[in-house]
Amino acid sequence: MKKKVIWINLILAVLLISTIFFALTHGASNFSMQKMTNSQLNILFNIRVPRIISALVAGASLSVSGAFFQATLRNPIAEPGIMGISSAASLCQLLAVIILPEIFFGKIIFAIIGGLLAFGLLLLFQKKMTPYQLIIIGVALNAVFTGMQEVFTNSQNSGSSLATSSWGSTMYLLIIGVVGLIFAICFMNWANYLKVNDEELTSLGVSAKTLRLVLMLIAVVLAATTTACIGVLAFIGIIVPQVARLLLGYDYQKIIPFSIFAGAWFLLFVDTIGRVITAPNEIAANIILAIVGGPVMILILWKRQKNA
Repeated sequence: MKKKVIWINLILAVLLISTIFFALTHGASNFSMQKMTNSQLNILFNIRVPRIISALVAGASLSVSGAFFQATLRNPIAEPGIMGISSAASLCQLLAVIILPEIFFGKIIFAIIGGLLAFGLLLLFQKKMTPYQLIIIGVALNAVFTGMQEVFTNSQNSGSSLATSSWGSTMYLLIIGVVGLIFAICFMNWANYLKVNDEELTSLGVSAKTLRLVLMLIAVVLAATTTACIGVLAFIGIIVPQVARLLLGYDYQKIIPFSIFAGAWFLLFVDTIGRVITAPNEIAANIILAIVGGPVMILILWKRQKNA
């Protein structure tokens, strides 16, 4: 297993470095790092670098958020993009644009509040629902919050996407995202405790409610901050943790570090493909993620049903 982990880490490192370099030099216009004009330097440092940093942090954040959602809700297809968390965060950050148009940090605060409110609604339903009924509730909440956004987007545009990443939004995402990921690493072993049922945890003197609260707070903050800065991106929180379990097993002390680096690479790869394949036009990352993530979600459900 140790050799396998080392090889996986080496492959991830090579993929990450090569994709970063490729993303820096390719896009609507391609150029060499050796000979660059002033306009190319401007494109590099003011457009591509913040976009790459945003993709890396967002990919890591959403992957870890998805892994924690799956641990706390004990559901392999739970993730913020399809459970209504991201859409609630997006709705509230849109309200912040209307109420506090000049304060970007207000978008993040409102987004986190929205994510927490949506998660609170899910908790109300959790005790009375099976894991898959809860997914249906999450999808319904997602539809409601998305529909409510349409009321405002005719006259307001939040403009949050990887394509519009600036140094301002990137720095907020970088600071909050890195702090959130550090907390995730510190508390990742708590997710392993949630494999045991609540009664057994209580008999061991461990509060399942406290475990869930801490892990979900980290997950919601990571997802909501990402949504406020670059918009809603679904399915990455399902795809990356599932690959982690396939390669490394079910130990969250292995799943979380893998999710950080693999999630960072995966979103950057998806965004770069979207920028390059139809250059000078772009295919949005959320479209590619939906094309890939939908079948993955169906496959997971099919395998669970087959094993039941």
